[in-house]
Amino acid sequence: MKISDLLGLIQTYAKDNKRCCMYISFNNNLNFRETLKAAPYLTEDQAILDSEYVLSFDSKAEMYMYFDKTVGDDGPTGSNHYDGKARVYAVTINDKGDLETENT
Repeated sequence: MKISDLLGLIQTYAKDNKRCCMYISFNNNLNFRETLKAAPYLTEDQAILDSEYVLSFDSKAEMYMYFDKTVGDDGPTGSNHYDGKARVYAVTINDKGDLETENT
């Protein structure tokens, strides 16, 4: 038997499929419109219904493009100047399954 946490499963998926990934989570008790400002790539349904997602990318460059759009505890980013109440935690996982960057 093997017990894995969610990030461990994502790391395994990334490594086995040679895909870069990004895990995001947020407080969906906030006004979903605020969450959409902190993570503008989400749909309204995603911002309302769930509070965590795994994004899978073809390249590291694409992954970091989305990471830079995600406003976390570090505040506004180079490509997203939103500075409201919502924060979206993000951590990147490279195609070798290694954790790389988080926005806290």
